[in-house]
Amino acid sequence: MPVKQSRGGSVRVDTDVRTHSTHSSEKNFSQAGTAGRDAKVSRVRVDDTWQRSTSVGDAAVRETIASTLTVEARPDPLPVQKPIAFYTSLENYRIQSAAVLPDADSEGLRVYKDRQYVDVPDAGVVLVGVDAETGLYRARLSSELLPSGPWMLRDIESGIWHPHNDFSTRTDPLTDASLQNFRSGLDLGSVEPGVDGVIRHNGKLYVVIQEHTYQVLQDLDASRPEYRVWRLVNPADPVATDSANIYRASLGGETVAITRSEQDTWVSILTGLRGGMDRNAPADANPFNFHRPWLTGAGQSTPQPPALVATTRAQVKRYFADSTDQHADDFIARFGEAGVAESELQRIHLEFPQLNREIAAWETGYKGNDDAERSRRLEIGAKMRRLFKWQGDSSEKVYRDGRLVGFELELDLGRRSNLSLPEFSIPLRSVESLVLEGSPSRSLVNMFAMFSHIDSLEVRRFSGESHELLAEIARLPALRVLQMRDSKVWASSIDHELFPHSTRLQKLILTNCSIWPDLSVRGMADLRVLRVRGCALLGLPPGLGDMPAAARLQVLDLFHNPAITDAPDVTHMSELRELNLSYTCIWAPPRGLGSQNGPSRLETLNLSQTPLAQAPSLRGMRSLLEVDLSHTQIKDFPDGVTSENPVVSLDLSYTGITSIPDSVEIRAGFELTGTLLSDPVTFRRLIAARRQTGTDFWLGRTLYDLVIDHWMHNVPQEQHAAKASLWVSLINPTNIPMMRKIRDLVRTPEFQVERSLLQRRVWAFFEHFQRASLGEQETLRDIAFAEPSPGKMLDRLEEEIRKFDPTWQNPPSHHLLKPGRVG
Repeated sequence: MPVKQSRGGSVRVDTDVRTHSTHSSEKNFSQAGTAGRDAKVSRVRVDDTWQRSTSVGDAAVRETIASTLTVEARPDPLPVQKPIAFYTSLENYRIQSAAVLPDADSEGLRVYKDRQYVDVPDAGVVLVGVDAETGLYRARLSSELLPSGPWMLRDIESGIWHPHNDFSTRTDPLTDASLQNFRSGLDLGSVEPGVDGVIRHNGKLYVVIQEHTYQVLQDLDASRPEYRVWRLVNPADPVATDSANIYRASLGGETVAITRSEQDTWVSILTGLRGGMDRNAPADANPFNFHRPWLTGAGQSTPQPPALVATTRAQVKRYFADSTDQHADDFIARFGEAGVAESELQRIHLEFPQLNREIAAWETGYKGNDDAERSRRLEIGAKMRRLFKWQGDSSEKVYRDGRLVGFELELDLGRRSNLSLPEFSIPLRSVESLVLEGSPSRSLVNMFAMFSHIDSLEVRRFSGESHELLAEIARLPALRVLQMRDSKVWASSIDHELFPHSTRLQKLILTNCSIWPDLSVRGMADLRVLRVRGCALLGLPPGLGDMPAAARLQVLDLFHNPAITDAPDVTHMSELRELNLSYTCIWAPPRGLGSQNGPSRLETLNLSQTPLAQAPSLRGMRSLLEVDLSHTQIKDFPDGVTSENPVVSLDLSYTGITSIPDSVEIRAGFELTGTLLSDPVTFRRLIAARRQTGTDFWLGRTLYDLVIDHWMHNVPQEQHAAKASLWVSLINPTNIPMMRKIRDLVRTPEFQVERSLLQRRVWAFFEHFQRASLGEQETLRDIAFAEPSPGKMLDRLEEEIRKFDPTWQNPPSHHLLKPGRVG
């Protein structure tokens, strides 16, 4: 840490302030964690505290403004914890006199010796500082390095700053009139929302208010540590199209700001103080001073002051002329407040020359003849330089809670174990996620030192010393997400656990890995996602059902571990959203499914390709979207299936079920291929469901041959020769697509209970087709090719024939069966 003696005899120190945050889940599950600290380093230059004091008349002001702080400078890799806020009342932060302070600037700040003061009610003044986590101003004591007081909000009209804790006075009930223009037309009332009250559906976010569904976007500027603000939007407006579901006023469209009240209901909220100015008002207001405006005013609903726009983007380009406007916007989106951004830019500017020299030395250090190795080093070097200066592209960006937090860095460490690793003395703090691939035999300790703050690590096809790698991973204190695929994951001895120090992991994903000894998740109390796919586990991981970890788990995926014979007990896994035990050898369903204390929020259940003999109960699990029980040995239809549960699909293909209960509505999304259905009532219900929904229900196995046998049932012997000749004439390359559709009719329920009628219709069509003109034949072939449903295809073909010949009918071409017989 650089230490510099000032002219006044005091010490000026550059110090690091670290902040942490949580990482979002892999799928569209609601955020279950609370905001934490992510070891993200944001350097703040503390000039005012150690500045030489000048003489002022007021002793109290002199004590407040010129107080001296003694700091011992030492390199400390551990996160600096924010001091506990002992004071909550603004009265504890008032200063005695403001006689020497200058007038407030355009942002309402009185700046004296690099300290910032604001006017508060009752003619008071408080010292404020920027909170590094939120970018908000907070009241600050003169003895504090980091502010601990109330967050502050400025009333634009009066210029007075208020504590930002007056939540209830800025909220109002939502009325039908205010909601009318925002209804989406969707019906998601039966879908269970996340813990934030928001429903994730087809990549968009929705809320249900008074039995109507509305699309929402998260308003990052208005959201606060105490609550989140969302924007109701009209799906037809441009503002609703943002792929990240973030509210951007520049896209245009009417919105309403909403949040959750203390009674857990949706209410409207003003994004500015009452009597002040709303953020959407046409003025240069940013009442929260949260993210300073940096975009140009073109296309925005709120014009921004040109001087502030130019200054803010110019800040980045002044340090790095090769930065684009997008690079500048990304940087400001992360650091927000101009003072914090300036400090970070200074740090990057000062450290970049040293990093550049070290990278250049590593690039040129290779003296071999392998051009691919030389190119690999140049590519890594260029990528590190870019990301260090916050010049990442869109594919490298990492978001958390909808907010840009940094970039992902992929490093190919090469396939030759003797090559030197990219190890440099300057941390790459803009990197939040690291992806490693290669076969190094050297320790990664020095390289990991550059990334001690990262939130996510992925290791691919790693064939080095795995026990050393695991020990080095354990030294990453902020790691929340660990993925390893196609790698050897071996501990140093059978007595050692694989991840003994990774108790803070929230996501652990192992795919096609060789694991020794068997995996244990004991102590991983924060685990939200556990995916262990194709890793030859010998059984369920010990500690899987331990509380409180079991109650936090959202994803349990043990796909393709055939040695697992016992299903887990999911009774206490109340937050579970996805359960995948396919390609294991479980014979009974997981305990707790369908019970009162079971995973009522479960959305995806996959028990396919197992020797499961008993169908699980789906009762009470109203959030189910997809259930896959295919290729199992169940014989009974699963209990708890309703007209809305599961919502999307129920796969029972290649099971032993013989009938569908009358109480179950047969609907689109049922997969019944290869089942042993034999109940005529069920067949007729399937036919009716096809006609109502337009969805085909396939039975039996897929056919690949074009044979006449299916269509010769009970045909009189004297007709065999004529029909065989007709069949042969139709089997030619031009007609093959049409004939394949005819063949697939064999797998429909109609073939089972209306075979005679279906057979007569097919032969009547063949006979007409043979006599038809070339033009009509071409039209009929086009219909057959375009219609994906064979049942619909036959209907459409008959309708088209009637257009050419209104007198045509499909008369019986052979004798009818006697009543009562079923083909």
